Amino acid sequence: MKKIAIFCIALLFAAGTSLRAQDEITFSLIPRLDGNLYSYPGDGTEYDLGASALYTLFDGTLGDFSWSVSNHWLSTDPGSLYRDVTYTTTNTFLDWAYIAYGIGDFTLTLGKQCIALGGFEYDKYDFEMFDPLASRFWNDNSAYQWGGMVSWAPSENHSFDLQLTSSPAFFMPQLRQDETLVFPNAAYDQKYFEGGDYGLFLRWYGTMGDFSTIWSVNTATFHNMFGRGRYEDIVLGNKYEAGNWNFVLDWYYRVGMNYQAMLTVEDRLSDRFALTWKAGFIDGARTDRSYNFGTVLQYYPLRDSDALRLHALCSYGNFYEEALTVSLGLTWRFDWTLLER
Repeated sequence: MKKIAIFCIALLFAAGTSLRAQDEITFSLIPRLDGNLYSYPGDGTEYDLGASALYTLFDGTLGDFSWSVSNHWLSTDPGSLYRDVTYTTTNTFLDWAYIAYGIGDFTLTLGKQCIALGGFEYDKYDFEMFDPLASRFWNDNSAYQWGGMVSWAPSENHSFDLQLTSSPAFFMPQLRQDETLVFPNAAYDQKYFEGGDYGLFLRWYGTMGDFSTIWSVNTATFHNMFGRGRYEDIVLGNKYEAGNWNFVLDWYYRVGMNYQAMLTVEDRLSDRFALTWKAGFIDGARTDRSYNFGTVLQYYPLRDSDALRLHALCSYGNFYEEALTVSLGLTWRFDWTLLER
């Protein structure tokens, strides 16, 4: 809590200074409402509110300085957002809060931020994602951590990020001597940087004509009920754009544990409609083989704006439990420019 309080004071000071000489301040309010129906073969049905939530974004620039704050105020379990706010393994009301300073081709970023993983799934806001179609990698990781990042953009088409953060560990399965999987069934309450645990990330954004990449390598230490450990990831996000079509292949490899692949095909049918197909699988020494596939239709009823999105989704798979999922929902983003000069 002490680190959070100190950072918030620094952020308020930056905001107060910006009122005297601010390039731009923006604020966004994003409510989302989902309704999900799950049908389990031979085991009935279940309903929940899915990814229903309330988010805000507060961004600003001041010369070579900038900041961004993202808050996740409400969810289907709002109490969980305000408990254990000092733990790395939980999602809290504060997704990120960072200050960045740019000089030349370099930018230094300090604060709570999204870990610098590759893949185009991780390049989207949470409220833009459809959880039933997301990879296990996206669903299982603790994405928001405290730390620092140095970015270098030698050209308009390429940039590189080197980031050191608290460990984004989660429930790591262990392989016993009899080669059966054991999953921890209780949280191990890992606090930020507790015991020296950390995550180290290197990421590359590249654009080469219609082809673009978000690749990364990383290592992170962790501890759980079985002891301490380390893991390494290689993530290769690849996208090809062809008119209104996007073809995306995100490939994840957790060294010695599992590999995942997610193929996404996006078609912007018109100004009002977009259709997405997605399919993926996961396999490996420490993960049971599983798959998932589905489609989502998105409708944007506002003229010349994507601020309001209605969606209808259907997916089938066994990433967690084998289920047919049907989802309906809306996401509405309200944007205000508070100051611009």
